[in-house]
Amino acid sequence: MSVLTKQTNNTHLQPIDGKILTVPASQHTAPMLEAPKEMSLRDIFGILRRRKFTILLTLLTTLALALLYTFSIKPSYRANAIIQIEREGTEIVNFGNTQQTAGYSENDPFFRTRYEMLRGRVIAQRVIDDLDLKSSLVPKQTKEPTFSLSGLKKAIGLGGEKKQVTTGAAAIDYTAIFLKNLFVQPIGGTHLVEVFYEAPSPDEAKAIVSSLLDNFIKLQIESKSETGEYAKEFLAKQLIDAGDRLRSAEQTLVEYANNNGILGVDENQTRQVKKLENLDNALVQAEIRRIEAESLYLQMKRAGSVSTVLTNPVITSLKARLVQLEGDYQEMLKTFKPNYPDMKRLQQQINSARGKLQKEMVNIQGSMEADYKAAKRQEDKIRTQLGQFNTTMRNLQDSGVDYNNLKREVESSSKVYNSLLQRLEEVNVSSAANTSSISIVEPAILPVSKYRPKPKMNMMLGLLSGLILGLAFAFLRESLDQSIKTSDDLEKVTGLPVLGMIPRVTKSSMKKQLDLIAHKVPHSPAAEAYRILATNIRLMFKNEADHVMLITSVHSGEGKSTTASNIACSYAQMGKKVLLVDADIRNASLHKKLNMSNKRGLSHYLKGESDLVGITQPVKSIPGLYAITAGEYELDPVSLLSHERMSYLTTQGSTIFDYVIIDAPPITGFADTLVLSSLATSTLIVAQEDNLDARTIKNILGQLRRVKNNVSGFLLVNVKNPSVNAKYYSKYHSKNKKKALLENKKLKYA
Repeated sequence: MSVLTKQTNNTHLQPIDGKILTVPASQHTAPMLEAPKEMSLRDIFGILRRRKFTILLTLLTTLALALLYTFSIKPSYRANAIIQIEREGTEIVNFGNTQQTAGYSENDPFFRTRYEMLRGRVIAQRVIDDLDLKSSLVPKQTKEPTFSLSGLKKAIGLGGEKKQVTTGAAAIDYTAIFLKNLFVQPIGGTHLVEVFYEAPSPDEAKAIVSSLLDNFIKLQIESKSETGEYAKEFLAKQLIDAGDRLRSAEQTLVEYANNNGILGVDENQTRQVKKLENLDNALVQAEIRRIEAESLYLQMKRAGSVSTVLTNPVITSLKARLVQLEGDYQEMLKTFKPNYPDMKRLQQQINSARGKLQKEMVNIQGSMEADYKAAKRQEDKIRTQLGQFNTTMRNLQDSGVDYNNLKREVESSSKVYNSLLQRLEEVNVSSAANTSSISIVEPAILPVSKYRPKPKMNMMLGLLSGLILGLAFAFLRESLDQSIKTSDDLEKVTGLPVLGMIPRVTKSSMKKQLDLIAHKVPHSPAAEAYRILATNIRLMFKNEADHVMLITSVHSGEGKSTTASNIACSYAQMGKKVLLVDADIRNASLHKKLNMSNKRGLSHYLKGESDLVGITQPVKSIPGLYAITAGEYELDPVSLLSHERMSYLTTQGSTIFDYVIIDAPPITGFADTLVLSSLATSTLIVAQEDNLDARTIKNILGQLRRVKNNVSGFLLVNVKNPSVNAKYYSKYHSKNKKKALLENKKLKYA
């Protein structure tokens, strides 16, 4: 099990950027990819800072285009006027209206129709003809057509048949050009409409708006007049036809009356109709009386009593007498027997009362039967008279039906004729009094200032558009850019820490000493940065007894060998025993940096030509540091590195030395590093700050993790803005140097 998987519950002190920080072990023991985080305000400002030139270039380009547009367009002037549109104009007379009227509403299609008429081609053509605008509407680039022999042949055709030759002027749609510069805008919530026209000169703009409104008003009045004239012609024609029909109907009526000897049929019919109505009413009343009498008689006959009997005073008194006698009899029966004389006498009185009541009921029933028969006889009599009268009435109707039909036709024709005559007279009067429902609220005035171009507005729009486009392009480039700009971006993409950042060395004298700068210039910012890196790694794996560190890079030439030598030097300066192995057999370089011989090296050991003691050399200038050079170049380094001797080297080296540091080839394009990574405790990836690509980084991490999940982090080299304070170290170094000179002088004088 690797060191990383053993330390899941430990917390390590990690010095980053010159400070020792407490970092959970989970940050390096399980270096999995982090989930995408939301963009913070700091990230946004970072994008703006990185893409400032894109934003600035877009902004300047947009401003330049706005400025070019401002000075390239020709100046124009806009005149405007306000009119009020109502459904009806002032009414001089309130009859004879030939226009269709509807309910009043602000959203009525009537007003929308008027707006579209203002933008119509009819009015536009009138204005063009009135003001002779064709010359001003023709674009200047349009030239008059010239006639040539080839053009004439093309117009005539090969067959000799002449074709119509159209000129360029005839093909120009003046109305369309005019309407492009016309704007009609209703004012919300009112019946006011604002009319604009944009023209090259202020006088022309004012004249066109005034002419447009005048023609619009005239067109409405002409429309009403045309409608009135059409109505008059139509009514006059209909009136002639109605007069002819009326005369024909009257003549037919008179002839029919003379031929049939009919005089005043209407009066006779009226009298007979009244009599018929009286008989009908009498029959209805007789039927009602008969039904009532019959109902009472039948009820009395079946039930022996009806409501009228119950309310009869004689019947009521007899019933009361009978009830009283029966009550007395029952009361006395409690004391006396029925044979008692008083009881017999009381029984006789009861029988007498019952006989009288029965006789009275028979009399009432006979009276009801007589009433019923009398009502029946009266109903039959009236019904007989009504039947005889109906026969007489039918005879009268048969003789006058044709006459009445003819008379109604005469009356109908007379009404139609009189109505048409009155309507024609009203239309004649109203047509002469037509008024417009359109009034000019604010007439057109001469525009004082140019409508366009508007330099200030154009520049403001250009500035705003440029800023928006610049920001859009900046974020678009950022989203498409796969490169990594900062250490924070690298940590977000990979989920691994940046263990150190080596500042960019600009001085040529320092560049020559960069291979072992931790030893040669120990007080330099770069040397201190390497010591911070070594401390971070040491604290991350402080519980590991055997530590084999693999140092590789994304691409070649990024400083992995320099990093390996300086880390080894830093550990040796801390008093550790370090073994530095140059496993980059393809491009060996550590022997040059350490000024050592490369006659015997790693390749000789892996081929069995030497043992570990024979290839391990001490670095004389750095106590505690030992190195194994690469040896001679081999055609197949992967096979050599895959030998079990390499595994034995790392095992024995980690037992004898505190740290075993392996300088491996770059990951991109070589399989050597994958073999070596399987033997290492941790893998450090060296990368240049300005050469980071997210896709490449993810790809190499995937390759390494498929072999062994031991990538501990990244080292960024050639950093422009490192966290190490170069001035502080320079000042610190100069102070120590002066102090050493003073001590040497004191010793010399002593």
